[in-house]
Amino acid sequence: MNEIKIDNNLLHIGNCRITFENKIMQYKIIEDKIFVLLNILPKKEMSYDDYHNIYCYNDEGKKIWQVGQRPKGDDTVFTMINIIDSVLYANDFLGRRFSVNKENGIIENMNITK
Repeated sequence: MNEIKIDNNLLHIGNCRITFENKIMQYKIIEDKIFVLLNILPKKEMSYDDYHNIYCYNDEGKKIWQVGQRPKGDDTVFTMINIIDSVLYANDFLGRRFSVNKENGIIENMNITK
């Protein structure tokens, strides 16, 4: 695995530099995948990328996927990512926790955490 560094909105994977529009809030690594959560501040008009603020990159800096649409709608951004028993989870402001397929970014399941 290449060295990974975070600097505000820059993700460095080895010699590859990826620039995001928003600050990187969190990242997690499973095997050869890097999962990145962006910090999206509330604004008047939200875009698709704002609501789908989790990305997956390989250890060479190539984007593999951006998280998919949620089954209950996209009315809030993701606020946290976790890895539990090799499963990627993403939480949102509404207290929902989604399991995310690590290979393709598709939301597989949802439960309430609050």
